Amino acid sequence: MKSLILSDIHANWPALQAVLAAEQDADQILCLGDLVNYGPQPAECVAWAMGLNAPSLVIQGNHDRAFALETAPHCAPANQRLAAAMQSVTSHLLTPEMKRFLGKLQPLLQFHSGEATCVACHSHATTEKGEPLDAHFGEQNPKWSWESDIVLRDHPDMLFVLVGHPDLLFRAITHTPMKKRWGDTLAVNPGSVGLPTDGDPRAAYAVWQDGEVTLHRLAYDIEHTVRAYDALNLDARIKEQLVESLRLGTRWAHAKAPEPAELEKRGEPCHA
Repeated sequence: MKSLILSDIHANWPALQAVLAAEQDADQILCLGDLVNYGPQPAECVAWAMGLNAPSLVIQGNHDRAFALETAPHCAPANQRLAAAMQSVTSHLLTPEMKRFLGKLQPLLQFHSGEATCVACHSHATTEKGEPLDAHFGEQNPKWSWESDIVLRDHPDMLFVLVGHPDLLFRAITHTPMKKRWGDTLAVNPGSVGLPTDGDPRAAYAVWQDGEVTLHRLAYDIEHTVRAYDALNLDARIKEQLVESLRLGTRWAHAKAPEPAELEKRGEPCHA
């Protein structure tokens, strides 16, 4: 059985389409949340998720919950202005049925895949408050923070988790692919399909097949996504920051637009 592990699509429909086209033979899709926000095409991404059939699974992300409940997504302070702006101009693109779908998603699921016991969540499998959407943990967190999850969930074989929320204490980088073994449990973060922030703008995802998990990167038509922003009534500076992040694969707080000569050197389109 081949499982395609996705996370953080963030309304980037061209990136999602590219990954799905590359992995058409997947028997199961596991999406770890954040179908919406930051990107320009949330309706297309939510409609895709609504059309998935078993054994595929979709987890609720903090932005999914925010769109469903029309509340703030509780993202990192550096991201709040962009998140609020994009939520304001794209939330109305979702139908009431789409918002109900997002609201009914679960932030954490335990399931079996073949003989493997699995736990999947958007952020972390447990926190002091028991809220799996608001934890800020990363690969660099102390061993005990991972072991507490693993023990609580009865030592699953696989822990699929977005460990990419920015953690100021441990300086974890958001949306960064990772796989790491803790005892008998393999923890996997597939990275972000639609908004990578590790310096590589290609869509990130993971594949689980024949007992092995592999991390993948895939180039897609970023300018297709950029053009889709033109249909939105979006502040020019907000759009500029989002576009820079897409093109560079970096967090907007640190993004710097490349010079045209640098784009040409990389073999990328030059947009002066």
